[in-house]
Amino acid sequence: MLLSANMIKIHDTFGIRKMFDALAAAGFEGIDFNNDVPEYCTDVHDEAFYADLGKYARERGIAICQAHAPFPSSYPDEERSEKRFSEIVQAMKNAAALGAPMIVVHPCTHLDYATEGNPEILFEYNLSFYRRLIPYARDFGIKIAIENIGRVSVTSTPERLNRLYDTLDDPVFTVCFDVGHCLLEGVDPAEAIVKLGDRLVHGCTHVHDNFGEKDSHTLPFYGNVKWDEVMKSLAEIGYAGDLNYEASAFIKNVPTDLYLDGLTYMAKVGRYLIGRFEYYRN
Repeated sequence: MLLSANMIKIHDTFGIRKMFDALAAAGFEGIDFNNDVPEYCTDVHDEAFYADLGKYARERGIAICQAHAPFPSSYPDEERSEKRFSEIVQAMKNAAALGAPMIVVHPCTHLDYATEGNPEILFEYNLSFYRRLIPYARDFGIKIAIENIGRVSVTSTPERLNRLYDTLDDPVFTVCFDVGHCLLEGVDPAEAIVKLGDRLVHGCTHVHDNFGEKDSHTLPFYGNVKWDEVMKSLAEIGYAGDLNYEASAFIKNVPTDLYLDGLTYMAKVGRYLIGRFEYYRN
């Protein structure tokens, strides 16, 4: 299990190449490349740019574990949704050139899920949305990871995510399990992992904590998630992916001079979690 991190705050602080240097220096082995940064979901850079960037990362011991498509995936305005769809396709192409094996593409949430009739409308809309992406995924050679979005959506519970994934029934899809989003929905993350089961085994994670009230995106043990139980459940289902942080809010206000120290501490916490996973796996 590699230790990986979402790049947003790190990218903002260090820039694109020094970001990889900083992650390596702190003890990370991988990165979640955010193609939702505007320049990375357009054609402003060519494939050679991403191929060279991926090479630079790997030379420093940083694997491109996954990528992130633009969010949100849809809007009430259909014209704006079509523009976003094109940006998601471009993000998939860019991520594939970078060397990412999968890209997280969030479900469409442009309607209020709580309104009568909308759950089924959104379910069918998402089926159509993801099916449109299948030929691009095959062409680019990249998998699409469907994420559980918190606060009531078509994927906010494991049962809903399983229904969407199983109905799509195509090998280009896998699952991104977001621990913090699960807690926001009032669902126990360890139990959710077991319910996702094989669907998650070759997928990915977004690891962060909160107190069940807002999407804090902070470091494990700084919220209410029961992390030992989470790592035990991941081991029990035979999870084969990486431990990937989406906890950059933990260091968003840290002075630049202390940033590397903050990243190093985050890596130490991640190593502890991986140690618990290995304990339960063995």
